[in-house]
Amino acid sequence: MSESDTRREGGTGHEVVPENALFVCFGAMSSSGALTGIAVLEAMKRLDPKKTGIFCSSALAVDVPKHKKTTQAAKRIIAIDGCANRCTSKIIEKAGFKVDRALNLVKDLSIEKRGPFKPFSYTEEELHKAVEAIVRICEGLSTGGNPGDEASSKG
Repeated sequence: MSESDTRREGGTGHEVVPENALFVCFGAMSSSGALTGIAVLEAMKRLDPKKTGIFCSSALAVDVPKHKKTTQAAKRIIAIDGCANRCTSKIIEKAGFKVDRALNLVKDLSIEKRGPFKPFSYTEEELHKAVEAIVRICEGLSTGGNPGDEASSKG
């Protein structure tokens, strides 16, 4: 993240870290991986950026100190996985963090994984279903409410 991309709080030079750290699969080798990334981007249009931000799974995987520190500052970690491989959740856990809430598009939403190499083989209905589930989880955690049955808690 460049200096110009970092949100600043009142000119103090302190980075404002969202409450919810959203880590996302974007494995475009299959439809469910690509759908996960696209659904999160669509969901972010409706979510408060002070409450939920998309964090970098790749940076955690290669142990980038700044990204680990930023992740530590978040109140909650949410993993959005595209399929049963759970790559995003595993990266978070391998980096030493606990997943507070997880959503798996295949397991929790019964979205079919199509591929390999069919990233756009998902339906508008599947996109809508994924976006709504992601918004419910993020808004529910930010308000302390029940984020919905389609997501699983990790403890």
